[in-house]
Amino acid sequence: MNNKITWQSIKTLVLTKGLLATLLIAPGVASANTNISVPDLKTTNYAIPTDAYFVSPDGQDTNTGRTINSPLSVEKALATAPSGATIVFRGGIYRGVEANVPKTLTLQAYPNEKPWIKGSVVVNEWVKEGSIWRKDGWNYSFPSKVQRASIDPKYPLAGVRDMVFINNVGLQQVASRSQVVPGTFYVDAANKKLYIGSDPAGKTVESTAKESAFTVLNNGSNTVIRGLGITHYADNAISIRRPNITLENNTLTWNGLNGVLLTNTDAVLRGNILSYNGRQGVAGVRADRMLLENNVVSYNNIENFAKHWGSAGIKTIWTDGLVWRGNLVENNNSIGMWIDESTTNSTVVNNVIRNNDGNGISMEISHKAIIASNVIYGNAPAGIIVLNSSSARIYNNTLARNHANLLIKETPRNNTKLAEIAEGIAWITRNTVVKNNILWGSSGPTYFAPSCELKEQSKQMIPVTNYNAYYRPAVAEPVNFVTWGLGGSQCSQGFRTLASFVSATGLESNGLEVTNSTDPFFVSAETNDYRLKLDSPAIGRGEALPADIAHAIGVLSGRVVDLGALQSQVFIAN
Repeated sequence: MNNKITWQSIKTLVLTKGLLATLLIAPGVASANTNISVPDLKTTNYAIPTDAYFVSPDGQDTNTGRTINSPLSVEKALATAPSGATIVFRGGIYRGVEANVPKTLTLQAYPNEKPWIKGSVVVNEWVKEGSIWRKDGWNYSFPSKVQRASIDPKYPLAGVRDMVFINNVGLQQVASRSQVVPGTFYVDAANKKLYIGSDPAGKTVESTAKESAFTVLNNGSNTVIRGLGITHYADNAISIRRPNITLENNTLTWNGLNGVLLTNTDAVLRGNILSYNGRQGVAGVRADRMLLENNVVSYNNIENFAKHWGSAGIKTIWTDGLVWRGNLVENNNSIGMWIDESTTNSTVVNNVIRNNDGNGISMEISHKAIIASNVIYGNAPAGIIVLNSSSARIYNNTLARNHANLLIKETPRNNTKLAEIAEGIAWITRNTVVKNNILWGSSGPTYFAPSCELKEQSKQMIPVTNYNAYYRPAVAEPVNFVTWGLGGSQCSQGFRTLASFVSATGLESNGLEVTNSTDPFFVSAETNDYRLKLDSPAIGRGEALPADIAHAIGVLSGRVVDLGALQSQVFIAN
């Protein structure tokens, strides 16, 4: 691993209004001082069909698999169970699992038990060598196989997928034996040696030995995987290469690249924890109609892949019709949610996206998106960014304390694929609609839409912006409510008051400006309670929603609404 990150508890998210009543995640909690880095597995209680097959960590190929007292190995069960069967995993630690799922199966946890599937082996027989320790005959090595552009030069080992854990704490990988010190490790693949800098005596040392736990392919469509924990794999916990796969209530953590790689259609990810993976929690490529609902996606990109290229909490490219709703996306070392490269018809609603070391939501070189009723705070550089993308409709988001709450930009980068251009995917920022949002405080410009690269009017990018509320605690925090291009040399004009912006552009005639040391909007933004106060100026001030946006959020259309996130009115415990 390229750095050590401790697991922090993900608190209760209570939604007092809306479709998602309660999202309760209670991972294995460790204090910041203990460095226990693997979250606990959710407790599940799935019904067991009478014709199920059973597996256990000590299952034998000679068993029948038809009762809990005669469990099979995972590999034997996958080979033996007919299409449509359910395989039930008893609790405990499974090792050595690296399997294709070649038929339709349901893989699920035994009720109230916690099966962990680990891509690592336990490493013993260490030899002390000076101040470090050596394991001889080490036959595992996972060199980089990612694109060079995805590697940050400051972290050249990001793509090298070896991992070592001592008592569940990930060690940092170094490039040579001479660099090994406490808390680090080095793989000498040529001489088949593994070195660690911390004393292994009396401790459990685990190191990665497999690439991916499950790959769904061939006739594996309609497979369901639920209630499993998958960790310590060099690549992906699960790779999905067939349509109609459901992943539910799994914990996919500390894998070298991604928690999940989706390269097919109609996948459903619901209620999973996807945390501490090397590059992305969820990676989608041509993953049309993917549904991500009620997942926790946090602390990903632990390997420090380049943030401008491929790291993210969630990222997809070349995808049509994605729906991301009701997720908690936080503390990723990257962009939180990233809609990229010719993705179209996206729906991103009712999520909480906070404290990511990158934009909260990025829509880049893409087309058609509903981005609505999200609570987005503490992200940098922007809460929402629309870059070289057309037909983004940004409604009823609560944006607070991002460096820039909303950033919309155009560059000379345009699409050259004629078939995509014919579908409207031109990679030109046009037809952006911004309505009913609350832009609350920011360390930089709260609404940033300059046009200096092309010297055009920002109105060409954003013809409609109205009914938005702007709050700052003092006139210089920030100085400008809006930064806007009026054309030519006035490509980055700052407006210190909303009235001056309305006068210059004719836009935002129904907008609301509040500059006051006392926030009138939220119950307690300081403690992340973004419910509206009973007398909040945002109540009933929004424009009635178009039918498709109202449907996506889960409210009635044609009625006046509050400003900000409608499905949330959110309290998030610190």
